[in-house]
Amino acid sequence: DIRTVYDFLFHLPSRYEDFSIISKIAEVQMGETVTIQGQVLEMKTNHMRGARIKTMQKALITDGTGTIALTWFNQPFLTRTILPNNTISASGRVDRFGKSQGLSVQSPEYEILHEGANAIHTGRLIAVYPETQGVSSKWLRRQIHTLLKEHLDELTEYLPEKITQENNLMEYTQAIREIHFPQTLETAQKARARLAFDELFLMQLAARKRRTAWQKKQKGIPFAVKRYQKKLTDCIKS
Repeated sequence: DIRTVYDFLFHLPSRYEDFSIISKIAEVQMGETVTIQGQVLEMKTNHMRGARIKTMQKALITDGTGTIALTWFNQPFLTRTILPNNTISASGRVDRFGKSQGLSVQSPEYEILHEGANAIHTGRLIAVYPETQGVSSKWLRRQIHTLLKEHLDELTEYLPEKITQENNLMEYTQAIREIHFPQTLETAQKARARLAFDELFLMQLAARKRRTAWQKKQKGIPFAVKRYQKKLTDCIKS
């Protein structure tokens, strides 16, 4: 049911992943969830023996302090997306693939970093959305990021300042931006509180509007009190 820009902006996250810790490769520890950023030295596909895992895609990256592997499974298209000399940002859990292997970040979220561009999938709190088959949170996040840049200034605050101040509410456009790309969990919670207030406020406003319209259209039924009272009196007497 996403058909308009408004639908996109109000397709709200269900939760967040915290990828805000950016670590040097030499400092990562087993079991940590981290973001690492560096240059791709090589990218290749290894064929595996097994029914479920047919191929493993492996990127070796360096940040000057060390090297580490990024690994994905059954995603051969990645060798056409992640290329040697790319600068990449990757977020995920540090683990070990096989007893004889070194540390790696397995199935990480990733993005190629271009000069002057801000990371939207790694190195920050990232929104995870309700999904359907074929539509991932990463795809939704990318579309919403573009729409916010193009259309956010078309939205304006519509609540009176008195209401926002009395209820300690975040400004409307800031709330929409923060719900999708929060600076902290606290700002994400404030954004959700503002949009929840709006939902209840508009529901009450619509109910008031319907009630007022109904009262204006309502017509009374003519009732001749004296005539019916005389008939009732005659019936009692008889």
